[in-house]
Amino acid sequence: MTMALHIKPSLNDWLIKLSNIEIPAMQYTLDQMAHLKSKSDDISIRDLSQLIRHDPLLTLRLIRFQQEHRRAVQTSDVNTVDHVLLMIGMTGFFREFSTMPAIENTLHQSPSALISIKKIISRSYLAAKIAESLGGQRHDVDPVEVITASLLHDLAEILLWLIAPELAQQIALHIQRHPGSRSHDAQKLILGFTNNELQTALAQHWHLPALLTHLMDERHIDEPRVRTVTIATSTARHLVHHWQDPALPDDYQNIADLLSCDDDHAYALVRNVMIKAAHEWSWFSVLPVASQIPQQ
Repeated sequence: MTMALHIKPSLNDWLIKLSNIEIPAMQYTLDQMAHLKSKSDDISIRDLSQLIRHDPLLTLRLIRFQQEHRRAVQTSDVNTVDHVLLMIGMTGFFREFSTMPAIENTLHQSPSALISIKKIISRSYLAAKIAESLGGQRHDVDPVEVITASLLHDLAEILLWLIAPELAQQIALHIQRHPGSRSHDAQKLILGFTNNELQTALAQHWHLPALLTHLMDERHIDEPRVRTVTIATSTARHLVHHWQDPALPDDYQNIADLLSCDDDHAYALVRNVMIKAAHEWSWFSVLPVASQIPQQ
């Protein structure tokens, strides 16, 4: 199901391709979903919501489903998993999503792509947890919205590894072979457009909630809520490179500026989030970055 390397499809070609595939979820997510379904009389919407927030692909499926089935009387977008679940109910959720395919089956012939996707999904979850902490300290009007936007921020990269792992690998190799090169430039060279451009086009094509699309759009970086999402995703990206990544001091400074605190507080915030997120490592089968944190 991968695109040929010698063809450079247009952005519209990608929109069509991605709209015609069935988006999978992680096998661990599906296993946990089956476990909750087996005791559906004893669980709450919150239990389901916590499960879904681990998996950006399931989150995407859920939000797209709500947008595609919204009624005429619904005059505003639904921007969070919790609100979608309240509208479709637990029975509706299990009916629609319990038979999703697994990423592991989709990529059974591309083990390296599977590893890469799990790393990005783990990073997306970390970004969402950082955004949760930032949003809480900022007293954000609705922290769950910035959490959701941070979780979905790198969907284009995940989807690229899903349907065109050869191209995704080309981008990764270009960046590796050209130290100092920007990922945006590598994406433009290989794809003809950037991941951010693909992400924005997909959000519009799939009629994702306008607020989530806006929060993920780095062109609006001057807005505090967009900056929260951008800082969270940037910090997570640098953390997975290494706990001592040279770009992290700038991330701590950006957090300090956002929260009007000092760099030590920003560092402590990220460190605490990392330690808490490490408890979820088995969900992604990815070694947590917290394992690199120096002992104090």
